[in-house]
Amino acid sequence: MGRPHLVGLTALQSGTSCQLRETNSGEIRYNQVLGLRGKEIFVTVKGEFTITSNAIENLTVTIDGRPYKPEGEVYGRQMASFPDPETVPPVVPVPPAKTAPAKAPPAKAPVRTR
Repeated sequence: MGRPHLVGLTALQSGTSCQLRETNSGEIRYNQVLGLRGKEIFVTVKGEFTITSNAIENLTVTIDGRPYKPEGEVYGRQMASFPDPETVPPVVPVPPAKTAPAKAPPAKAPVRTR
């Protein structure tokens, strides 16, 4: 097991419950209803962990300040597993490819008349 990591939990809807359990030790690190919408709660964990919630789609999770999403689509009363961030870094969004602006066809020179 590596170093401790700081997990941030934020409820997007008031009344969202959350239980965070360390996978290796089985220890429950947090088990409450997240209070005010938008207020982040911080929990220290080591290694992998799972989160169980009554409305898991209403949770945002950060690990050491970086956003993480559970694998697959999760909704309602479900459990989501999160990897040890030391061994599996978060997915970094790929920036859109830059494209060169299209070149305009050269303008024709005005025809000179005598």
